Amino acid sequence: MGTLFILLKARRSAVACLLVAVILSVFLIGCAPHNLSTKTYALDEPINVHRIAVFPIQKLDSDEAVDNTVRCEVCGAVVTLGSVEPQAERVVEEVVLSRLEKTGKFEIVPPERTQGVYQRISSDFLKDSLKGSLGKVGRELGADAILYGHVYRFRERKGYAYGTDQAASVAFALHLIDVRDGSLIWRGKFDKTQTSLMENIFQLFAFYKERGRWLTARELTDEGAAGMIETFPGAN
Repeated sequence: MGTLFILLKARRSAVACLLVAVILSVFLIGCAPHNLSTKTYALDEPINVHRIAVFPIQKLDSDEAVDNTVRCEVCGAVVTLGSVEPQAERVVEEVVLSRLEKTGKFEIVPPERTQGVYQRISSDFLKDSLKGSLGKVGRELGADAILYGHVYRFRERKGYAYGTDQAASVAFALHLIDVRDGSLIWRGKFDKTQTSLMENIFQLFAFYKERGRWLTARELTDEGAAGMIETFPGAN
């Protein structure tokens, strides 16, 4: 009888521990920091986005920063600048284009062509706002919308997948602009510095998803782009 009591007590303890673990996991996942944010704007006239002109991803100019912050010309958000390694813009651009193309839902006007038209139009309309010029570019290219983005932090991992001296850190934003009037259709922002589970217990879900690996800056960028495209108008 005593042995049976001990076994039942041990079983109840095990069940209780399992229940606590499940509740804690749900709590941690629910409280995980939001590295990704997106917003879809209400438009006066709905638009079906099919053809997208992609503007080359830009590096925010630190010369225009005040206390290391810059206001975005497109959405007005204030962002804090970080170090941006050489060719970071091209990496972000390649990853975003790849994610867009994988949806199979859009006709893409490549960045090189979009930039060529922008250079001509911006010189003809010097007093136009950035969104105004981008709208003109999109209309000339026969696009429904133009995608404009910038990177404001891009730091590469120093080390290896399972051991690193410095974690990768990436922050970038994308804006989808209606070419009819230059208004915002959608915007997305990703800002993440990878941390170990010991440094931040709230990263439990991310730690599991990344299989305990230290990601490269490109891999972090792809994580952000993939999350953004999930809410991209017309992608689903």
